[in-house]
Amino acid sequence: MKSENKLGGSTLPGAILFVLYLVAGLMIFLFGNNWNSLFSTNTNTYYKWGLVLFFLVIVVLLRLYAPLRQYWGIAFSLFMAAFVNANMWLFGNWLGHLVSTPVITAQELAIDKLSQAIPVVLGIIVLTLLARADLGSIFLKRGDLKTGLRFGIISFVIFAVIFAVIAVLQTNAPSGTGLTAGGVSLSTIITAIPWILVFCFANSIMEELWLRGIILRKLHPFLGKTATILVTALVFGSIHVGATYISPVEMFIFPVIAIGLGLVNAHIMLKTDSIWGSVLFHAGYDLIVIIPILVSKA
Repeated sequence: MKSENKLGGSTLPGAILFVLYLVAGLMIFLFGNNWNSLFSTNTNTYYKWGLVLFFLVIVVLLRLYAPLRQYWGIAFSLFMAAFVNANMWLFGNWLGHLVSTPVITAQELAIDKLSQAIPVVLGIIVLTLLARADLGSIFLKRGDLKTGLRFGIISFVIFAVIFAVIAVLQTNAPSGTGLTAGGVSLSTIITAIPWILVFCFANSIMEELWLRGIILRKLHPFLGKTATILVTALVFGSIHVGATYISPVEMFIFPVIAIGLGLVNAHIMLKTDSIWGSVLFHAGYDLIVIIPILVSKA
């Protein structure tokens, strides 16, 4: 975990920076997770806004202390992550209150996901610009668009075929919960496809920007490619701990799967210097969990 670049000022050992970022990421995405209540902090507004203030103070201190000033971008990324997380908690399903929708589970899920994604994405973009950074710094750029789209489209199609097979097979299966959930009619799934796609792409853009886009370029010069990919994947796995649409047994398996997927996401984002291939890949594997989510909300 040695630095690949020679940077001015005091340089923390890679292992220490790795652990510090992992702990900070867990503070936001595990203990501050808005989607479950495993810990008392998950539903504690003071904790969420306290994190925002904490990381803002760290940003200011690093900007003022010249020997460690080179790390302020990492702290600012954590501040952004905490800020949009707290805002998501504050506003809740704001779009659902504005848009009157019939009782269609997939549509409700899509509206709720848009309520989460819009403030997260806009908040990150605005804060990035306020910090006088360009959007390319958070991978919102063309990059190697050809490679990214080729990988993303192929992977999305593969996942879409798997989704179609699961949709057909589970129709005749007994009703159940978790990743092997059954009992949703095929006609219901077909009707819901537009809303399913809205859900998957809203979630993938949000999470790719939030958990990888804002931090990969900041960590890479200090940790190197391998350690950067690994630590961001571990944090990505943590946000899936205690997912409500899986069974108790799967609670131990699902985060591990998410970590593996996160490794691929981070690699393709760094390789293509763009978010788009990673977004398509992420939207594809979100298709695989949409049926369990539908069942859990039914």
